[in-house]
Amino acid sequence: MASVVTGVKRSFATMAMPWDSQPPASSAFAVSASKGKDWTGRVSLGSSTDSITEAQQSHIVTRTTQFDVDTSVVIAGVRGVGKSTLAIIASTALKRKVIDTERAFHDVTGLSSSEYKKSQGVADYQSRQAAVLRFTLEKYKKNTIIVCSWTDRSIQAILRHLHGTVVLVYILRDARAVRQHLRVRDDSDLQPLLDASASVFRVCTQFEFFNVTEKPASHGENAPIEESDQRIATPYLTLKRAERHFLKFLSLILPKGTIPFVESAFPLAAVPTEERPFTYALSVPLSALLADEIDIEELEAGADAIEIVVEDLIMQTTSTEATPDRLRPRRASEISQVLGKVRRSTVIPIFFHVLCPDAAISIESWRSVYLDYIIHGLRLAPEYLSIDLRLEESVLSHIVESRSPSKIVANLQLGADAPPWTDPSWRSYYDKAGRLSCDLVRLTRPASRVDDNFDVRHIHAAASQSEGLKLPLIAYNSGRLGRNSACFNRILTSVGPEGLDDQVWMKADIGLPVPSMSAVQATRALYSSFIYDPMKLYVFGANVDYSLSPAMHNAALRACGIPHHYEPFSTNSMNSLQKIVTDPHFAGASVGLPFKVEIICLTHSLSHHAKAIGAVNTLLPVRRLNGDGSLPNDALYFHARNRAGPVQALYGENTDWIGIRACIRRGLSPANAVRPASCGLVIGAGGMARAAVYSMLQLGVKNIAVYNRTPANAAKLVSHFTRLLSSNGLRLLSDDDENDTKFHVLQYQTDPWPMGFRFPTMIVSCIPTHSIGINPAPDFTLPTQWLNSPTGGVMVELAYKTLDSPLLQQFRQKCSEGWVTMDGLDLLPEQGFAQFELFTGRRAPRRIMRREVFRSYRDDSGRSNLAQLQPRLNRITEQEP
Repeated sequence: MASVVTGVKRSFATMAMPWDSQPPASSAFAVSASKGKDWTGRVSLGSSTDSITEAQQSHIVTRTTQFDVDTSVVIAGVRGVGKSTLAIIASTALKRKVIDTERAFHDVTGLSSSEYKKSQGVADYQSRQAAVLRFTLEKYKKNTIIVCSWTDRSIQAILRHLHGTVVLVYILRDARAVRQHLRVRDDSDLQPLLDASASVFRVCTQFEFFNVTEKPASHGENAPIEESDQRIATPYLTLKRAERHFLKFLSLILPKGTIPFVESAFPLAAVPTEERPFTYALSVPLSALLADEIDIEELEAGADAIEIVVEDLIMQTTSTEATPDRLRPRRASEISQVLGKVRRSTVIPIFFHVLCPDAAISIESWRSVYLDYIIHGLRLAPEYLSIDLRLEESVLSHIVESRSPSKIVANLQLGADAPPWTDPSWRSYYDKAGRLSCDLVRLTRPASRVDDNFDVRHIHAAASQSEGLKLPLIAYNSGRLGRNSACFNRILTSVGPEGLDDQVWMKADIGLPVPSMSAVQATRALYSSFIYDPMKLYVFGANVDYSLSPAMHNAALRACGIPHHYEPFSTNSMNSLQKIVTDPHFAGASVGLPFKVEIICLTHSLSHHAKAIGAVNTLLPVRRLNGDGSLPNDALYFHARNRAGPVQALYGENTDWIGIRACIRRGLSPANAVRPASCGLVIGAGGMARAAVYSMLQLGVKNIAVYNRTPANAAKLVSHFTRLLSSNGLRLLSDDDENDTKFHVLQYQTDPWPMGFRFPTMIVSCIPTHSIGINPAPDFTLPTQWLNSPTGGVMVELAYKTLDSPLLQQFRQKCSEGWVTMDGLDLLPEQGFAQFELFTGRRAPRRIMRREVFRSYRDDSGRSNLAQLQPRLNRITEQEP
């Protein structure tokens, strides 16, 4: 066993060497011996897992602990990767303190690390460093974000010993960004340093987050139409994507509900992908993503997950005698970067799939490298991760036990020599996955004849008769002859990008079957084979001919291959709606004024959101009731979408609040993240104002002011929500019992801002901006004494008939003060995404819907403004989960 000599300067590469056999210096760290544990504190696996290396064991078994809600998070990495910024983001969202170990070291010693090392020597410096870290971790095990840049081996030992006790996240970033931060002129030595540091931190952390470098926009989010390509950008939203990305990552690791700010309000988020019918995984090889050949947002229409296919090992297996390359630090970082960019660009789950060569089943060296890729994938917290079912159960069991937070897909994808579906081996593999407690099973083989598409029913029947754990089954034939069975496979069928055919895959030249169809082709097949029916959708209202909803929804339907049609229906009478809502092909409707409250009398049931708001903007048919006459739950409800038949009941929902909440979150800078003292201002007192108040409550806002030209109506609105809160009649995503919600009605625009309320950072205007009948367009602005927020905020105006109202102009002039403006062209798609999910049971193609709204918009003179709006569309990069 090699000894560790203190007081001797060592290279980064030396520190990065595997050191499982090298105990730390006793002066720095000591672990009490106990039965079943080695000196590193890892559980001994015994001889049954000889095919897993000791280093791999350390990563696997230390991940099994389910973290508590208040578990502290340790953020580790070299200087320049953004640890401090991410720590502040996490601190605000989790309401926790931040402890920087470097600052703690200074507080204890009175010197910085470099000063202490220079004056006291390396050995004493390392010992003191370890002591400070031990003290910090012991004192702040709960409710703290701890930042650490130290890399000495004693530090590694301390962190490794804490696996399962705290969340340990390694942060990395591209070399160029680190070089710019450190102001290094020549980066020839920087990349090897980063590679070596990656090896160090991967030894002692459980998870890994790639902090994608922000590129500041050259223009602001929104601008007056005539100046949309000239306005100077506010710097406050530069970190917005980083905030959403990091909080999404943490939400996958920590218990559900720990970060209410990122909890999704969209309907499909409540139903796991494997529980919805006919879902698709857009399959893209790692090589194409590394080459930046794929724009995920453009190609994800119709997809329910992104499958990142790592083809490295298949590319290496030219012969079974070949020696595989280890997963080198730089390649692992590239994989982390790709997954980070994909997660940053989409809201749908990520499926991490490493192609497993036959050599990995029979040759130890190949199997070890394959497991390196799998273990690295687990560090990145993808929602789904596949593991090859041909591996020994002893190996698979430890991978499955480490699955948190990823769902493990037991995977078997055989080639041309695969047995027929009638062979009992398929059932044996399915049962094996059940014994291992995997989450899903995927079985595929290439079709050699058309009858193979019918034979696949044998494994589905066998799975249904299994006496063990019933796992969701993905089973179909691959190749062009197997498209029939792939179309009718119900769960996460692998599909290719629409319009690119096999181009992306053929470049990889992996010699395996590639996805034989796109999600759009598969969806169209469901309708042409009468599994689903073309349906009718509407927007109701007194005057909805100008509505952009038909254009937006029809574009989305076309993009997903769904043959429904959405059209406007203007009427002044509720009686004329009866024939439409009882049509066997009625699939749902958007509800406009003046029917948002009146339509409730037609419904049989309301969502708890619609009940709380007291208004409905989405009407849905229910064709299947439970035996007791009640409505089915979310999963069963989505199973009954897209099928014609008698309407048994009507269900009322409200998605306006979802759209308002999304706009606020998109425009709210990290500096203005919701805190207990944050304040919102709602202008108006009608149905949309109620939705605005509800959206703020769902964001965790505890101080809300309301202004309306008729104060009595504002008082009624406040009374409504006060009553609901006092009776626990609101189900909130953000439930903070420590702070009571306070409301204030502003009587006049001359009123001073109320004492005890901070100046608002969230303002939502719910009043008309255009002329109505003989009433001219209101000339409304807010008094300056209400707008003294030192960090600005977000102002959302819900109307879109005019995009240059006096209120919008007022806030655009305050851009340099940190104010961001949103309007109805932002709201309409955001609430429309939720409606599309409810209407179709499919994920909304968000970029397509936004683009169509901008393309179809006409100003008061009937002119298109696409040229002016296009830059604004290009700058919308924020995706709300």
